Amino acid sequence: MLHGTQTRGALMRRDARRLEEGRAFLDVMKVGWHSDTPAYGKFFTTLHMPDADAEQFRSYGDLLRRTTSPENAAALVQAYFEADVLDLITQVRCPTLVLHAREDAIIPFEEGRLVASLVQGARFVPLESRNHILQENEPAWQQMVSEVEAFLPVSPIASRGLSLAALTPRERDVLELIAQGLDNHRIAEQLSISEKTVRNHASAVFDKIGANSRAQAVALARDAGLGRRLITSVHDVDN
Repeated sequence: MLHGTQTRGALMRRDARRLEEGRAFLDVMKVGWHSDTPAYGKFFTTLHMPDADAEQFRSYGDLLRRTTSPENAAALVQAYFEADVLDLITQVRCPTLVLHAREDAIIPFEEGRLVASLVQGARFVPLESRNHILQENEPAWQQMVSEVEAFLPVSPIASRGLSLAALTPRERDVLELIAQGLDNHRIAEQLSISEKTVRNHASAVFDKIGANSRAQAVALARDAGLGRRLITSVHDVDN
């Protein structure tokens, strides 16, 4: 599965406009990477997800600054500009799903279409979005989830039905909210527990239902009929 992908960076495509934007991005990166000034964080985030809310702008900017240095970030961006796998992409010989937002500001839509055209039998899915990083509250997110679920083979667990008997009431609540598409922060708010507790419950749930990832847990839970009800009650004691 490929989302928001390309075969060649802007330098290899000779994309003058993208290169000019890239140079500006690198300049801002060097000056503002460690700055607490909100404008710098908004600059980075707006390119990746222009429809993000204020909290997402803040948290994404924090994430970028905390996970790497400005020097390493600049080197990664430069490598991204110089990437070229045009000759290699035709060697892919497995079922492939390619998804791409029509108004992606990071990678042109036509690059995604090109990738799909070069992989034999690939399915190309346009997403009606401006976000390189899709937002869970936009229609394109659910479209992507549906396409991914349809593309993935049915697991043995899903084919024989998911048993929820082994889950505690709290774990079932957590799985319900995961199936609704909520992240750990929002689940913690909904259930009035800490994010660490949510992570612990989620880990236990994944082990019990045999899910190897959050996406697989969502698929299994929805197959079992979860993800449709609203959790309104809060347990007084959380174990």
